[in-house]
Amino acid sequence: MPPEPNDILLEALAAVFRAMSFYPLIDTSGTSTFYSDYEDWARHFLNGTPPPGLAPSAASSPRTGDAQLFFRERRLAEQTHIQHRAREYSALVQDLLETLRDANAAAGESAGSVDTSLQRIQTLLTTNAVDQLRAEFAGMAAQLRQSIASQQATLERQLGELRQRVEAAEQEREQFEVEARTLGGSIADLRQALADAREQMQLDPLTQLYNRGAFDAALVRYTDIAVASGQILALILLDLDNFKAINDRYGHPGGDKVLSAFSDLLSRTFLRADDFVARYGGEEFAVLLSVNDAAQIERLVEGLFSRLRELRLPQLDKNQMITCSGGYALLQSNGDGSALVERADRALYRAKRDGRNRLYAAD
Repeated sequence: MPPEPNDILLEALAAVFRAMSFYPLIDTSGTSTFYSDYEDWARHFLNGTPPPGLAPSAASSPRTGDAQLFFRERRLAEQTHIQHRAREYSALVQDLLETLRDANAAAGESAGSVDTSLQRIQTLLTTNAVDQLRAEFAGMAAQLRQSIASQQATLERQLGELRQRVEAAEQEREQFEVEARTLGGSIADLRQALADAREQMQLDPLTQLYNRGAFDAALVRYTDIAVASGQILALILLDLDNFKAINDRYGHPGGDKVLSAFSDLLSRTFLRADDFVARYGGEEFAVLLSVNDAAQIERLVEGLFSRLRELRLPQLDKNQMITCSGGYALLQSNGDGSALVERADRALYRAKRDGRNRLYAAD
């Protein structure tokens, strides 16, 4: 017996409802019952099972009216969902276009062609021309890749130049450090040479004792120290006896040997670090020293006189005896260095006048 027309209609309706669940238009991962209800309606038309949302007692006959209402609501929900998604996609594409436009403007290279592609894409968005949109996006992507590659090549070139400049600067810095060290060594050598020159300027070239200029400076310094510390400062002036006669008899080379030998005796007699021995001028010598009393001075000078009388030089006759006269003074309470020199000089003059080869104290 052929099926009743009503049965054919119900089977058709069941096929339509079942097809809806087989070919969904929206993503059902978050709404698992959205399309499953279609299958329940299909079974209702075929088997008479209760439709979704209705009690079993309500399944006495096919509920076509309810099915029509369900179908309309579901299609409307699909339409609303698709339109919402379309607006979201359109907004995303617009944002993408704006971002690409900004990036393209910042990049600078190929800006005109890429901006033209962006304008065409924006126009095509209103036409739903999917194939053309794909083609435009593909072309623009190729342009962007080419632009990025060009910018990357430029950046790599600039980085290479920067590395070269950094390396050159590093080499210059190292060279500068070498030159600075060399210059530092030269400056140190120059300072030492200057110090040596100053020292040499203060020394008498023949005797290697301090010269008159060095003595004048030392007199001020020693006087200030003696006044500040309360120490007894003594000045001894010594003069070689009959030195002109020695020069006349043995010549200046012989006289220079006598001066050098006497200077050596002075250095070995006044050994302390703060004893100051100088060639005062010609055959006259000066000694600044701190003492405990006048007896200490006389012991030192008597020892000097004794060694000098015993001195024999090969440049002179073996019987040629060398003597000297001396005068000394102690710094007075007023701390006057010039007066100290004058008093010692007067004592020396008296020693020379009274027969030489003797030491006198200042008044």
